[in-house]
Amino acid sequence: MGQIYIPPRAAINGYGRIMVSSKLPADFIDIVGQKVGDVVLFDNGTDELYEQGRTILPRHYFIFVGTKDGELQYKPYEYNQYRIVVSTYSDVIHSIDSIG
Repeated sequence: MGQIYIPPRAAINGYGRIMVSSKLPADFIDIVGQKVGDVVLFDNGTDELYEQGRTILPRHYFIFVGTKDGELQYKPYEYNQYRIVVSTYSDVIHSIDSIG
């Protein structure tokens, strides 16, 4: 049987803009412990890579390194529902901070 549909959560940022995200950080827990370069974007994914067991992100999603080796990196102020903000240490993803 199929999974129950969970509608996206809507939130309002400090400027009054509505932010909607259909994914949660827990949805991307499988990329923790992998190198940033080993995670494949949807556009670069092939059936060959999928059969090899490589991690391919969903369409439009991309990884943004928010904290690199304990140093906070520049993060754009604009909300992007497809941005996966991660913390890395030695180019290995340590945790997922947020989506957007």
